[in-house]
Amino acid sequence: MKPKLFILSLFFLLSSIIYSQNNKTQILQGSWMGRITTDNFSLRVLFRFEKTNDNIKGFLDSPDQGLKDLPFDKVWTIQDSVFVDASKSLNAGIIFKGRVLPGDSVIDGIWGGALSLRLSRTNYIFTLKTNLNPEIEGYKIIKLIESSPIKDQQATGVCWSFATTSFIETEAIRLGKRLVVLSPMFYVTLTYIDKAEKYIRMNGKSYFGPGDLTFSLLKAYKNYGAIPLKVFSGKKDSTSKYNHGEMDNALLEKVKYYVQYGRGNMTTERYRKDMDEILTQTMGKAPDTFTYNQKQYTPKSFAKEMVGVNPDDYVEITSFSHHPFYSKFILEIESNWNNNYYLNLPIRDFSNVIDYALLHNYSVCWDGDAYRCEGFNDGFAVLNDSINTITQEMRQTDFDNYNTIDQHNMHIIGIAENNKGKRFYIVKNSSDQRNCGGYMYMSQEYLLLKTISVMINKEAIPKEIKNKFDFTL
Repeated sequence: MKPKLFILSLFFLLSSIIYSQNNKTQILQGSWMGRITTDNFSLRVLFRFEKTNDNIKGFLDSPDQGLKDLPFDKVWTIQDSVFVDASKSLNAGIIFKGRVLPGDSVIDGIWGGALSLRLSRTNYIFTLKTNLNPEIEGYKIIKLIESSPIKDQQATGVCWSFATTSFIETEAIRLGKRLVVLSPMFYVTLTYIDKAEKYIRMNGKSYFGPGDLTFSLLKAYKNYGAIPLKVFSGKKDSTSKYNHGEMDNALLEKVKYYVQYGRGNMTTERYRKDMDEILTQTMGKAPDTFTYNQKQYTPKSFAKEMVGVNPDDYVEITSFSHHPFYSKFILEIESNWNNNYYLNLPIRDFSNVIDYALLHNYSVCWDGDAYRCEGFNDGFAVLNDSINTITQEMRQTDFDNYNTIDQHNMHIIGIAENNKGKRFYIVKNSSDQRNCGGYMYMSQEYLLLKTISVMINKEAIPKEIKNKFDFTL
C-alpha cells in the first residue's frame, strides 16, 4: 500500500531546509523551531538535524498536526545559506532556503518559496502520543482477541508488513502456540527484491516502492519462513530508529537505472544481488540459522514449529460493484503489483464476514484509507456525524474517484460500543509517524466506506456466504 500522505494543510511540510555559513554545518546540529503563518492558519514546525562525518540528516516534526520524523532528502550549506531538499522523500522540492544570522542562533528564511519562516534554536522535544491500552473510557468492549504487543514502523512505508506480522502472531496464539513476536523487516527485504525483478521485467511499468499488501508477506512466509524480532530487528544499530528514506530512494534509482541503461548487461542474479546489497546496508542481513530459546532453527523450521500458520488458509475479501459479486478478480490498485485475486462480496455480506470473524476469535487484517477521517490524532477513525448509512454505491463512488485509496494497513482485533450502542472496531496501528500510534477505534461507517479489503482465515467466512461462490475457497 502506498504510504505517502497528501494533506492540503500539510503541503508546505513537504520540503527541505537550507543552512548556511562557511562550513558551519556543525552549527545546524540539534533542533530549530519556527512558525508558518497565513490568513487561514498558524503552524509550528520543528527541524531536527543530525551531523555524521560530513553529512547532515534532517527531519521535520509538526507538533500541531501530530506528525513526526518526516525525512528530508538533503541538507546543505553554501557560505551563510542553508538549503533543505525533500524532492524524493516528500515530493516537495526544496522547501526551505535560509540564511544563518550573526550569532548562529537564528536562521531567517522562506518556506515553500513564498512563506516567511524564522527558525530559532530550541530544546523542545516533540513526542508522539501513543495509545497502548485498547480500552477507552466511555466505551464497552464487546470482543477483544488476544494479540501481540504494539510495534512501531517509525519512518518507513512498510505498514503492510507490521500489520500482517501482527495478524500472523495473533493467528498463532489462536492456534495454541506461545506468543512469539516476529520480525517485520525480514519480509521487507524478500519482497523488495521480488518487486524489483517485476519492475525491471515490466520495463518500469509495474509498481515499485515501499508500500505493499498482505499477499506479499504471506508469499514470503510460505517460501522462506519466519524469524523472531529479537533475532533480526532490521536495524544495523539496535538503538536507532527505523528510517528507510535513503534506502527507498537508492532502490528506486537502481531499478530505474536497469530499465534505462541495463540492456545487454543484465542478469537476474546481478540485479537481485544489487538490490540485496542496498537493503543490507540499512537493514543488515537476516541469518540463515539462529538460536531461539536455546534451540537451533532455520526460518522455515521456526515458522513450522513456533508459528504453525498455513498461509494457504487465508483470503482477501473486498466489496466493489464494478465486478460481479461472489466472484474473484484482480483488484485494480497500484500496489497489487503481483496481480493477486480478491473475493468480491456485496457490502452487507462484507460487513457480516468481518463481524462474524471477530466474534468467533478470528482477527482481521485491514487495508484502506486511514487518514481521510475526523479524529485520527485523538485515536479515532470516524466520518462526519451526518453520515449514518453506507451504501454499495457510496463505496464504489469513493473508490472510482480516488477518495478511498489503499493508503495504510492495520490489524483489527476487537469490537466496542459507545453508550448509544454505536459499533467501533478496535484496531492495532503501527504509528506511521503520526499521533495515536497503538490502538485506535474505527467506526463501522468508516470501515464500510474507507476499507479497500480485509484478510481473514477462510474458516471465518460463514457457510451461507461460502456457498454463494461457484468455486471452492
